[in-house]
Formats: sequence, C-alpha cells, structure tokens
Amino acid sequence: MNLINSLVFLGSVGGISAGAYLTQGYWMPSKKFKSIKDSLEEKKFISSTLSGNSLIKQWEEEFESDKAAIEALLKVGSLDKVAGGVALSKWCADQMTLDSEKNKGILENVKKYCLIRDISSQLKRKSKLLLDSSHTSEWKTTYDKRKSASEKRSDVGLTDENTWNEGDDLSKIKEWCSRNSEQEFLVSEQGTSDLYTKVLKWCTKEGE
Repeated sequence: MNLINSLVFLGSVGGISAGAYLTQGYWMPSKKFKSIKDSLEEKKFISSTLSGNSLIKQWEEEFESDKAAIEALLKVGSLDKVAGGVALSKWCADQMTLDSEKNKGILENVKKYCLIRDISSQLKRKSKLLLDSSHTSEWKTTYDKRKSASEKRSDVGLTDENTWNEGDDLSKIKEWCSRNSEQEFLVSEQGTSDLYTKVLKWCTKEGE
C-alpha cells in the first residue's frame, strides 16, 4: 500500500464510528456492557411489581428478612423496619445501571434483596424448616398441632371441617404445601401475607 492509499485508508477508518474496531481482515463491533437491570430482565423486581403502600411494606419485609446482612451491605448502623426498607429500595435502584460483568458481587446481592422471592425462601430466612418427604414424624406432629387448634381445613384445600383423617389428609396437605411454597412471597398493604401464614402453619416443622 503506497503512501496516498494509506492516507485514504486511515481517513476512512477515522470516519467510522467508535462503536467498532478493526481486527485482522474484518470489523468487529465494540462490546456494549450489559447492565445489572438488563441481565435480570426475566426476573421480577420488587420496585416494578408493586405500587403504593404494598410496595412500601414489601421493602420493609425484605429488609427485616435479613436485617443484619442488609445493614452490613448498606454500611449503615441499626435501622428500624421503615428506615431499612427505604434504604434498601434506594440501594437497589442505585445498582441497576452498573456493568453486570464488572460487578458480579453486587449482582448477586441484587438477586438476593431486590427481587420478588418465593415463600420457601422467606421461610428459610426466618429459620423455619419446610417439610419434605423425608420428614415423616414432623408432618404428623405439625398435623396434630393443626388438629388440636381446630384450624380451618379449607386453608389447605381439605373438605369437611369436622372430619380429620390423618392418612387421607396428609397426602393432600403435602401436595398443597409443595405447590404453594413455590408461590411468590408478597405482602399486603398491612404488611402481612395470608398464604405465607398458611404455609408456615401447615408445612413447617415449627407449625406455628
């Protein structure tokens, strides 16, 4: 390539947008980073799922679910539920535009504290043991608690409020628990979750 052609070539390179670069023989677009928000686009963010007082209460419950760890993450002292919910929501909003590849630690914390979780996750954070097929005696104990307390059988899809049959009931309760423990943990404007309470009562070792 002579001097004139070289200058022409360099001039044409200079006119090409900065969004690409030259490699041996072909052009490659420069890699655009993927933000934390974009990397989680298939997930449900707390901030975009709820509104009004329900949103406020959801942030408060999220903060309370792992209070000490979240305070450490936010680098703040002890906060009450209200202030903690506000601080956590702001922290989550501030991380959304960060490069997900360069901030993998932050990305993991966003996954933990900025998304809608399921009920089993909330139970785990509250140190409650969600029963499974390996907990034969624990199922019976929890069932007996509910029977003694005359709980509403219809809460877990059982019919006939006055008839308790352990064999038939437990198979239906286990199926109900398996299905509903995977449902989203969402709180009401009063800061409570009826479904969470039912799963806690009927599906955990504590059976509260």
